[in-house]
Amino acid sequence: MQDNYNKDPKRNQMELLSDKDKIGKDRPWKEKKVKTLVLAESYERLGMKKAYRVRDCGSFLEFKRYTNGTLKLNGANFCKVRLCPMCSWRRELKIFAQTSKVMDKALEMRDYRFIFLTLTCKNVEGVELSGTLDKLFHAFKKLSERKVFKNAVKGWFRALEVTHNLDEDSKDYDTYHPHFHIIIMVNKSYFNKPELYISQERWTNLWKDSLQVEYTPIVDVRAFKTRTKKQVSKSIAETAKYTVKDNDYILDGNEEMTDSAVMVLDKALANRRLVAFGGQLKRIHKELNLDDAEDGNLINTGIDEELREDVDYVLEHYQWHIGYNQYFKK
Repeated sequence: MQDNYNKDPKRNQMELLSDKDKIGKDRPWKEKKVKTLVLAESYERLGMKKAYRVRDCGSFLEFKRYTNGTLKLNGANFCKVRLCPMCSWRRELKIFAQTSKVMDKALEMRDYRFIFLTLTCKNVEGVELSGTLDKLFHAFKKLSERKVFKNAVKGWFRALEVTHNLDEDSKDYDTYHPHFHIIIMVNKSYFNKPELYISQERWTNLWKDSLQVEYTPIVDVRAFKTRTKKQVSKSIAETAKYTVKDNDYILDGNEEMTDSAVMVLDKALANRRLVAFGGQLKRIHKELNLDDAEDGNLINTGIDEELREDVDYVLEHYQWHIGYNQYFKK
């Protein structure tokens, strides 16, 4: 399709979308739009009506171009389907931005420290994924209601991640690995008080008991680095990401496995709260008046620097061209 554009004698009259982030890297509008079309084809093969919504997602984009050259999204037709690559990308930006704002506020409270907690379970077959997620969410609820948890933990942020094993040499090939990434907020005295401190071994035993399994699940506990803004951003990025990467279910050249993964994940992730805040971090989220990280506005993700409303700008409209697989200015 790209060749068709290069061969078009009118191409010099057609302005392509060029939208870069703060470090000058192109934002993946084209890449994500192409993947939405692949997902739409999969939904169509599966006989699912949402194929039409996904196909149209992001076909129209409106930007404000400020006098300093900054481009900021002002309008778009997003479908908000859970697996849509375009919407998933926008959600991940939003989750990162909101978690960053909450953590910035929390870090001003010098009486607290933060740790990473990763809670896992064994890989499961696709047919088991939905039931396994039910057990995981139930287990986390049980864990958070335990006295030892309530005494030690003052706030938390929880994000579900599901990875799809695509390594053909692995014994777990074509299985799914659901797990929680969690930021835990504790009192500054947590590490010095034996009655509050929870060791890695104890976290493991607590999670095993909450999950009610015979095997010992892998539990990872580590420090949340906060010395510099870069460390904080990196720490947040490791936790505040969207549930499943599009490369785990959109598989080039393999329609059968693509359809299988789409069907499994679409069913398993439906009607679930995939990210959540609790305790003090939930209170801060509410105080900051942030909208829903999953179902809220995907146009303003909060990741871009806010510009004063009195700064002059012009509106630019871009339309997706199916034949050229490109965004063109209208």
